[in-house]
Amino acid sequence: MEANETLKKLWFAYFCGLLVWMLLTYGYIVNSYRDNTVLAFSKDGATAHADFILYYNDGILAWEALKNKINIYDPQLQNQYLQKLVPHVKLDKIFYSQYPPYLFVIMMPLPFLPIKTVWILWEIAGMAGVFFITYSLLKGTLRGKFTRAFTYLAVVASFPAWLCFRLGQVALLLYPALMWYWIALDRRMWFRAGLLGGFCLLKLQYAPILFMTGFFLGGFRFAAGYAVMAAIYFMFTVGVLGWDNLLRYPQALKFGEISGQVTGVAPEAQQNIRGQLVVLFNNDGSVIHLVVVVAWAVATLATAYLWWRYSRSIGSSPARAVGSGDPPEPDSHTVGEKRRKFMLLATITMILQLVTSPHTHRQDYIFMTLPAVWLMYSVVGDYPLGEPALKGVRNGKLILALRYLLIGFPLLSWVFYMSSQFLPVLIQPFFAWAIALLVILALIEKDLHQSSDSSSGTSPSTSSSSSNTTA
Repeated sequence: MEANETLKKLWFAYFCGLLVWMLLTYGYIVNSYRDNTVLAFSKDGATAHADFILYYNDGILAWEALKNKINIYDPQLQNQYLQKLVPHVKLDKIFYSQYPPYLFVIMMPLPFLPIKTVWILWEIAGMAGVFFITYSLLKGTLRGKFTRAFTYLAVVASFPAWLCFRLGQVALLLYPALMWYWIALDRRMWFRAGLLGGFCLLKLQYAPILFMTGFFLGGFRFAAGYAVMAAIYFMFTVGVLGWDNLLRYPQALKFGEISGQVTGVAPEAQQNIRGQLVVLFNNDGSVIHLVVVVAWAVATLATAYLWWRYSRSIGSSPARAVGSGDPPEPDSHTVGEKRRKFMLLATITMILQLVTSPHTHRQDYIFMTLPAVWLMYSVVGDYPLGEPALKGVRNGKLILALRYLLIGFPLLSWVFYMSSQFLPVLIQPFFAWAIALLVILALIEKDLHQSSDSSSGTSPSTSSSSSNTTA
């Protein structure tokens, strides 16, 4: 009893510490806005800038393309327009936008208002999206007012979330769509999941696994939603930017990612296999690019195969319920085995995409919100204060390690960031943290198999002993 009370007090102290830290760090963003350094500033001869100026500039370029048929992927032209947005700093190196052309179209409403006004609206909308998505994830999963309050705080106070707001990152736009995509699949809303999966074409590296997962589960209803969103992107891109800019995109993507002539990609800071290899070998050459692409392709195909097997296990028709046999109710706080498998597969999919994707930065780890909530719900449960949600794991230390890696992430993420500012980076910390989660999940699966084999192995002898005693 005393141990439980101590744990509760420590959790409350952690909550209070995170709250204070969140107020301080977001207060820094507010002060940056007041000092006119939120969009760009120079320090010690180096220039730092928020990603948001790229998106605002993309909107301007899209309007120019509509009127004058310009090349939106011309690096010099991009930089000229960017310089006008931040005249108080000198953009010595090109800050390049290699985003898909339809992002330029999506950003067209931004230039209707001054950039600092739009930045405020962007941040407010982003915060609303984070809170609403967290609410959607918590609905029908984690219980308890304090647990839910902690989840909201943990998401916002983590370094990836803070960095999204500090940079005005497009992840704030993609985050709700990606989280709702998985929620829609969980609730068997196939057409909606297709629309959301299509919207996530903003992150092309996620497109293959999102499409295959959705199609295996939702069949042609999912594909129809996906096709509708893809068609909308295509029509607006061609109609506004023209065929030329659409066809220029592959070359622009290659130039932005591997030329080394622009800023923004920073492969040495990426939190994935690419970033780890760059740190180890001190280069970002063609061999590393090949290894990264192969690793991503293998991970994607392997995960797709697991989803195909899962879809077969729940019935011959891909449109059957994800939790067929124990259908998940959105407001239910108990998890059936098929829904648990769905959540675990979704978690593994998200983690593998983060660590193997050719482009993963620290802010992208905001997407770990869904895996964290679903792992706490379907595996950890109330352990160690109560029973774990996943029964049959003999080694409780594995559940405990998973719990503390998840609830400790808001604090660890800041430690990861600060350590990289003062110490040489030998291991990309966010990448290592994600790998640790995968290892623990693999060990839990192994523990369950051993436990199952042990039970089946002792069952006959137990039965025999029982019959002899009866005789």
